Order: sequence, then structure tokens, then C-alpha cells
Amino acid sequence: MRSAGPRYAPSPITLGPAPLSAPRTYQILLTAAPTAGLTAVKVGAAWRAASGFAHGRYWPNLRASQARAVIPGDDGVHTVAFVLDEEQHRPLAEYCRIVLERLQEHYEARARAR
Repeated sequence: MRSAGPRYAPSPITLGPAPLSAPRTYQILLTAAPTAGLTAVKVGAAWRAASGFAHGRYWPNLRASQARAVIPGDDGVHTVAFVLDEEQHRPLAEYCRIVLERLQEHYEARARAR
């Protein structure tokens, strides 16, 4: 007859290093920014805002837009009309251009080295 006590499965034996996890996009950007001569924190902040827009979050609208009108409602609730502030989005476009140029330079250098 079996014991009613707890049963324990044997621990799996691991031979070698633990599996690696894929780096997150944000970490890749923080690492690549200085290589392209950019400030990692600024690139990371711009990417987070763009990612928020892409995923339908509301906070990038508050950070990177400008209020154009405030419309008071009869119930005391106000509606705020926002427009995209190009000056807030321009740095992201510039960061993308710079990183892509550096990437192309690295690929060309490797191609010539072969």
C-alpha cells in the first residue's frame, strides 16, 4: 500500500548553462543608442512614447500632444481636444534616421572586410 504523504518529483539534471532569454526591444535600444552617438535615455523615452501610441495607450497623448481646446460639458466634465505636436515626434524620427545610417555603415564595413 502506498503512503499518503507528499510525493516529490526528482529535480531535472541540467548540463550546461541556463537558457538565454531574448533581449527586449527597449534594452536593445538602450544598448544601440550610444554606439550611434545618441543618448540612451532620450532614445528610450522617445521609443516608449511611440510604442504607447502604437499600442493605443492614452498617456503618450498627454505627453506628446498639445491641447487645442477645452470644451466644458453640461455635467461639469470637460472634453480636451489634442493635436499631435510635431516637435515632440521629430526627435524620434531623427533617432531612427541616425541609427539606420550607423547600421548601414556597419553592414558596409563588414561587407568590405570579407
